[in-house]
Amino acid sequence: MHVILPKTFVQPESIIGPLFFFMGPVRGGEDWQHLCYRKILAKINHFTAVIPIPYLDDHPLRSVQLAGDGKYFERQLPWERYYLEAAAIRGCILTWLPKESATEPRVRGPYAQDTYGELGEWRGRLMANPDLRIVIGSQEEFPGLDTIRRNYTLALKRDFPFHSSLDEVVDAALRMVKATTATTA
Repeated sequence: MHVILPKTFVQPESIIGPLFFFMGPVRGGEDWQHLCYRKILAKINHFTAVIPIPYLDDHPLRSVQLAGDGKYFERQLPWERYYLEAAAIRGCILTWLPKESATEPRVRGPYAQDTYGELGEWRGRLMANPDLRIVIGSQEEFPGLDTIRRNYTLALKRDFPFHSSLDEVVDAALRMVKATTATTA
């Protein structure tokens, strides 16, 4: 029940339990990541969540942040790529695509701009390696959702499950991690 926040490098042996990377909109998506963390914590005690948000010191998740080397990565993008790859192998990339917040919308740039690119990259990676672990869920109002679904289904040549609630995404990620740890034990 720890978090890794940008741009901290944590030694792999310090990571407890499965590693979850929370992929999805940051600006304009409210703090779905904090809610997701609490939902996982209600179901399992030992896990590490990688959250690509530089939370302020007063945010509740700062109290469970793992210590590490904050200068290992010069920028956040290499940090994200490192932990996305790690989570896809030793945990799960947990993706949530909420509609844009009416009360806390983005200030600049298109909504979920980086998330679209990440979804495309991980679709391609799944094409090359179907054993990578990623789950995706979305609210129906997320812009472009139909296209994202079609692209995953056509590229992977199978129905790729898209979950309709954050609870479903958490449950699917936990099932995926449990299934893979059961087969490797």
